[in-house]
Amino acid sequence: MIENSLLYKTVFNYMKIVRAKLKDVSEINKLNKKYFKEIRDFKKIIENPDDYFYIGIKDDKIIGFSGFHYHCWNNSASIIDIFIHPNFRNQGYGNFFIKKIIQEAKKTKARTIIAEAPSLNAVLPVYLKNDFRICGFNDRYYSNSGQEIAIFLARDLK
Repeated sequence: MIENSLLYKTVFNYMKIVRAKLKDVSEINKLNKKYFKEIRDFKKIIENPDDYFYIGIKDDKIIGFSGFHYHCWNNSASIIDIFIHPNFRNQGYGNFFIKKIIQEAKKTKARTIIAEAPSLNAVLPVYLKNDFRICGFNDRYYSNSGQEIAIFLARDLK
């Protein structure tokens, strides 16, 4: 337990997470196009008052992004992507983003937070480590003929 605390303290000292601004869209789009390849309108996400989108900054460069959408109709939140630049993966940054999202989603008074993870993606164990539980799956969610399954996870916030 002490080793994990020191690891995250080190990560906290070297990456800060801030709310994304319109001036960040160009860099987010470059990272997305090169590494992540999600079809997202990040400008629209950043402008939407129900979306809370963050960037991770290290040495004055964006090394990751993530966020959540607040659904007022059922008082829940859903995670919008978690991306960490390949050079910074497996160093605890994804975990840091999840902790930040949980912290911020609690401020909206959301009762639960939902996430989706591809079955072959390394983020699944990170969600489980942060007290998310598997609540469903969809073997037709992606367009790859069932090769990869969408795993849905949830974490109660209250």
